[in-house]
Amino acid sequence: MRASRHTTSLRRGAALLLLAAAAPVALAGCSSAGSAGSEPADVVESGASVNPDIDPAMIALCDQMVADGLTTDEATRLAEDSGYAARVGSIDGEPQAVTMDYRIDRFTFEVVDDVVMSCTFG
Repeated sequence: MRASRHTTSLRRGAALLLLAAAAPVALAGCSSAGSAGSEPADVVESGASVNPDIDPAMIALCDQMVADGLTTDEATRLAEDSGYAARVGSIDGEPQAVTMDYRIDRFTFEVVDDVVMSCTFG
């Protein structure tokens, strides 16, 4: 028995609906089960903390990294020497592949011409 165009269209539509329904479930696997949730990273502007759980030392370090115009290597070394993790979220405006897990002890840098322009926590 040969399927008609109408039947084929219905099958494609049903397949697309199943994929759309499964997408949020598949994407949920990107977050860490042991994390504090899918909280957004906190952006530091002029030392103001958005999240009261952020260590004030991290705020000071972030302000220092940006104000001193540290390179990626210098900022990473400073973060790690202070007991924090660091990663680069964007280079010259190009987003980098990063995980979506929330870590309160991690900096994410935005870098332009190898200089840290901003950082976030989480």
